[in-house]
Amino acid sequence: MNSFKIAFKLLKNNLKIYSLYFVVLVVSVATYYNFTAIQYNEMFIQITERLQSAVVASAASAFVLISTIIFFMWHANGFFLKQRQKETGLYMLMGISTSKIGRVFAIESILIGSLSLIIGLFVGILFSKLFFMLLGKAMMMSQEIPFSISGQSIVQLVIVFGIIFLILGIKNFRIIKKTQLINMLNAAQEKPSPPKYSYKKGGLGLLLIVVGYVIALNFKPWDLDLLLSTMSILILVSLGTYLFFGSSLTIILGKLTKSRKFIYRDVRLISISNIFFRQKANYRSLAMTAILAAATVTAFNVSIAFKQFEINYEKIASPYSLSYESNSIDTKVKVEELIKESENDITGINEVQFFVGQVNYVNNDEVIDSNNEAIITSYSQMEKTLNFLDYRNKKSILKQIEPERNEITFILNANEMASPLYVVDEQVNLNGKKFLITEHTQLPFVGDIQNYGDLNIYILNDSDYKEIKKENSEIVLNGVQINNQKDSGELANKIKELLPDEANNVYGINQNFIWEYYALGPFFFLGLVMSLVFMLATFSTIYFKILSDAFADREQYLMLKKIGMSKKEVQRSIYLQVGIAFLVPVAVGIIHSIIAMNMLEQIMNVKFLIPIILGNGLFVLVMVAFYIGLCKNYTKLVYEE
Repeated sequence: MNSFKIAFKLLKNNLKIYSLYFVVLVVSVATYYNFTAIQYNEMFIQITERLQSAVVASAASAFVLISTIIFFMWHANGFFLKQRQKETGLYMLMGISTSKIGRVFAIESILIGSLSLIIGLFVGILFSKLFFMLLGKAMMMSQEIPFSISGQSIVQLVIVFGIIFLILGIKNFRIIKKTQLINMLNAAQEKPSPPKYSYKKGGLGLLLIVVGYVIALNFKPWDLDLLLSTMSILILVSLGTYLFFGSSLTIILGKLTKSRKFIYRDVRLISISNIFFRQKANYRSLAMTAILAAATVTAFNVSIAFKQFEINYEKIASPYSLSYESNSIDTKVKVEELIKESENDITGINEVQFFVGQVNYVNNDEVIDSNNEAIITSYSQMEKTLNFLDYRNKKSILKQIEPERNEITFILNANEMASPLYVVDEQVNLNGKKFLITEHTQLPFVGDIQNYGDLNIYILNDSDYKEIKKENSEIVLNGVQINNQKDSGELANKIKELLPDEANNVYGINQNFIWEYYALGPFFFLGLVMSLVFMLATFSTIYFKILSDAFADREQYLMLKKIGMSKKEVQRSIYLQVGIAFLVPVAVGIIHSIIAMNMLEQIMNVKFLIPIILGNGLFVLVMVAFYIGLCKNYTKLVYEE
């Protein structure tokens, strides 16, 4: 029987063992195909100039996906080779040369890769239409994306994954060829040696993480380069995580094994000792699990955060169905009659007063307001607008301004989705009077309309506003809400015909923000997809590691069972052992994610508390459920003969 037939037979017999590994590969191939297909889709190419974010997001996601899959495949491949050491030893006892065994294992690895590539590509093409439909919906695209099979994506997919599978096959061949029979037969009896650790490396690991956190928590976009800072933080935290699990955690576990008061209680001796003595072999896996967990929950949190921000920005950019400037009662009556004639019901009219004034910063040379012009309004006007729009959290967003302290609130203009500007505690001059900025936020007011959309808004207390507006010409903007906003553009044109002298002061519903959604939509959708892939990779990595430990512990627990250790005691030991090896990396990953989200908040100058709580909460629930299921399977494997 030739090597190919043997490899095929082995693959057929071991399909149950490879099932989870195979599923992850198929999902990864299908996902990668759809990510690359975005870059070659004709419709997306036509609007590339306005859709750079989608192309960049897709390319970045594909790169991160490949990096994650390479690690996962490398780790899983090592697990399979380790579990088949006895099998390899038996083949060698039968007189089969290591070269032939190596070829068989290499061919088997390539067969798995080829099969997953074919099935994954079929699944990717099958669901590509759904993928593009969901992406188009997330980006608010009105055009239907036609189904097409991207030949360029297929070629790129085959080349990338083909190289990975080929390298793994060569790796397996070289490992088997260099093995010795005695090592294979004694693999099960090989006991792990106590891990060596360094206080310097442990301290350095914690220091690198702390430094990365400090940079992230104190990140100021106007002081530091975003790309350089982000890369520095990633490198510092990743390297620190590696050293933490390699030395810091090992030091902690070593101290616990020497503490008689701690270690000799209940079943801690077995659990802590097993973890400690395997640290030398497992710390890389634990570190990567933590990084994968951080990537998973961060991708999910960012996706939810962008969706929340997208919804909020719609209200900020276009708060009214239509609006017009006029303080004339006669004009208002004519407009209302015209709207009623169009068979649209007016659901509300918000009349806001403000003026465009000159703003000068006392100690800040940075350009905050173009031509030093900004909208000046009062606290009561902003409060009335938020109540009219039923803007959520309106009571907590806008703080009451105290007249005696000359406080002022800065509202970012509706033309910008987010800005790294930070002007709190800055002093500004308004008509010769100094004010202190005590709050910086973004709220709906006039919307992103032609004459005022790019002007920042400064809110004064009512008494200061009344005093300063005497020297300026007050503007009255009427924000109208109708029952059918689709007709607002046509209505706006009719109002312009009705008021030819004021045509430039009539505004329909703002549509420009839809293009801004194109910048958020890809990140929202691709973030969800990436979080699912990361979670699957995290589950698989943990699963293979814990399963490997279970095989190693089987004889130990069977011996303890024979000398009287009950099943409940075995379960407590396993829950503690798996908990340390499973929950510690997850906890570290969640902390990394919270810091990353805090940095995103500073970059965008937006609070994402709800997405952070929701994302972390869901991730914890899923991981706890997975942890409980894993512990039960572990118990069955090591306790039942």
